[in-house]
Amino acid sequence: MIAKFKSALVLVLVLSLISPCVSCGDNEDTSPITTTSQESESETTSDEYSYPDVDFEGYEFKILNYSDMWGCYMDIDLDEQSGERLDDAVYNRNRMVEDKLGFEIAETKFAYPGWSEITQIIDMYTNSIMADDGIYDCAYIPVSFKPAIITEGYLYDMNSIPELHLDQPWWDKSINDAMTINGKLYTASSPLHLMSFDMSWVLLFNQDMMDDLKLEYPYQLVRDGDWTLDKFYEYLTKAASLNGDSSFTYSPDGSAVYGLAVHHDSIRGMIFASDNEMIIKNNSGYNVNIETERLYTTLDKLLPIYSTADGISNGSSDGTQNNYYMTMFRNNRSLFVTCELMSSLSIRDMEDTFGLLPFPKLDENQENYRTEVNSSSCLLTLPATLDNPSRAGIILEALTYESYANVLPAYYDITLSQKGLRNEESIEMLNIVRDTRDIDFALMFGLTTDLSNALKSMITAGQNNAASIIAEQSTVVQNNLDKLIETLNQ
Repeated sequence: MIAKFKSALVLVLVLSLISPCVSCGDNEDTSPITTTSQESESETTSDEYSYPDVDFEGYEFKILNYSDMWGCYMDIDLDEQSGERLDDAVYNRNRMVEDKLGFEIAETKFAYPGWSEITQIIDMYTNSIMADDGIYDCAYIPVSFKPAIITEGYLYDMNSIPELHLDQPWWDKSINDAMTINGKLYTASSPLHLMSFDMSWVLLFNQDMMDDLKLEYPYQLVRDGDWTLDKFYEYLTKAASLNGDSSFTYSPDGSAVYGLAVHHDSIRGMIFASDNEMIIKNNSGYNVNIETERLYTTLDKLLPIYSTADGISNGSSDGTQNNYYMTMFRNNRSLFVTCELMSSLSIRDMEDTFGLLPFPKLDENQENYRTEVNSSSCLLTLPATLDNPSRAGIILEALTYESYANVLPAYYDITLSQKGLRNEESIEMLNIVRDTRDIDFALMFGLTTDLSNALKSMITAGQNNAASIIAEQSTVVQNNLDKLIETLNQ
C-alpha cells in the first residue's frame, strides 16, 4: 500500500467564517490537452470569507479532469470569456483567486473515451501517484468505477487537511458526509465542479399533454408531501394510449403515447428516493440493511411503473436507438421522462412546455424527498503523494467558496431556471431537488453494485424474484463491507 502522506510544508491559515446559507456520448480523441491560465481579472470582495495572506509565487496548480462527459458541464478552467454567464463566472472566479493567492490553474483535460473505457482516467491518475511524479495536485474522477483507488491507498484523506472547511455550506455536506468512512474522506463534492449537480435525478413532464388529459399538474402534490410512487403510477396509466396504433411496440413513425420514457439507471434513483439505505452508518458502525420490508415494498411499486405492458413505459438510454428516452419525450411520445438535471438543457427547443419534479417518495409517511446524485459523477480527489496538502487546501477552499458565491447562482438562476425551465413552479421544484441532493455511499464504494444491477435487471424484465436476489446478495454485500472496513483500518 502506498504511503498515505509525504512530508508537508505547514502554512497557517486564519479564516473568519460566517455561515450563509446518462446518456453517454462517445468521443474518439482521448489525448490529454493541458491549458494554463495566465491572466487575472478584477477582484470582488466578500464579507463572508477572508483570504489568507499567502503568495504561492506563480505555482501551477495541476488539475486532471474529463473535458466532456454525457453533456455535463465539466469545465473548471476556460481560456477566455464567452459571453455566457456561467462560462464567464467560472473564468472570473479563477482569475480572481489566482490573483489573490499568487498561483495559476493548469488543467489537463482528458476526452471521454466511452463507457467501456471510462476507467482510463483513473488508471492514468493511479500510475502518476505510483510514480510520485507530482503531475497532478488533484483530479476529478468517477471513483465508483474503480473504488480500489481508495481501498488501496492512492488517495489523500481530505478530512486531515485543516485548510479545508468541509463543514461549511460551500461544500456539499450531505454528500461528503455520506462518503466519509471512519472519519476519513477520500472523494468530495462541491460547486467547484458542476457534474454532481448536473447528474441529479429528476422527472420532467409535458404540461401541454397534461392539459389535454385534463390532469392537475403534480406541483401541489409535491408541496403537500403527497407526491408518491402510487400517485406517479396513476398519472402514467392515464397517459398511455395506442392513438390508433395496433400495439404498444415502439415505432418511431407510430402514434402510441407512453406514460414514461425511461433511462433504466433511474431505477436506482427511485430506490434511493424511496429512502432505502442499503448500508446504515451510525455510532456503532456499519450494518447491511437490504432485507427490509421497505425495500420489498419499493420494488413491488416500481415493477408496474417500469412495465412495458399497456404503454406504461418505454425507452432506451442508448442515443443511437429510435426509442432514446429524451427523443421520445421531446417528440411528445411520453408524458414523463426520468433523466438527470442536465437533460433539461438538451430539450430547450422543445415546443411543448415541460415541468420539473423531484422523484416521488415511497408513501406519505416518508418525511422528505430524496434526490440521488448519480454515482457515476466525477468528484474531487487528492493524490496520496501530495507534497503540500496545506497549499492544496488553501487553493481548493478559495476556489470552492467563490464557486458557491458566484458560479452556483449562475448555474441555477441562468443556465437552468431561465434557459432550461419555463415556469416558476418548476423553479420551485428545482429548489427542492437542490436541497435534497445526496449520494448512495454503498454504490460509490462498489458495495452494492451487483445487487443494484440485479434489481435493475429484474424490474426491467418485469419479473419479481426480489427475495431470491436479496437473499443471494446479502452475504456478498456483507463481505464487501467487511473487506472495505478492514482495508481502511490498516
